[in-house]
Amino acid sequence: MRQLIERHVRFTDSAVGIRVLADWEAMSQRFVAIVPNDYRRVLEAQARMRERGLSPEEAEMAAFEENARDLARVGGT
Repeated sequence: MRQLIERHVRFTDSAVGIRVLADWEAMSQRFVAIVPNDYRRVLEAQARMRERGLSPEEAEMAAFEENARDLARVGGT
């Protein structure tokens, strides 16, 4: 993340970017990860499938199939 902000500052001279980098230790603690619901569901399904003994590749495919059939994803939740 820091490299992205440094690059942004280099190209734009962003005052906000400069302030963030100047207080990186404190500011970096305020960042949060945004994960789309579908992606989160697939990651959780992959973990469940690996716990059941599937290989990483098998778990990936099984999780994809599970998520594709999941009606909850239609509602965006």
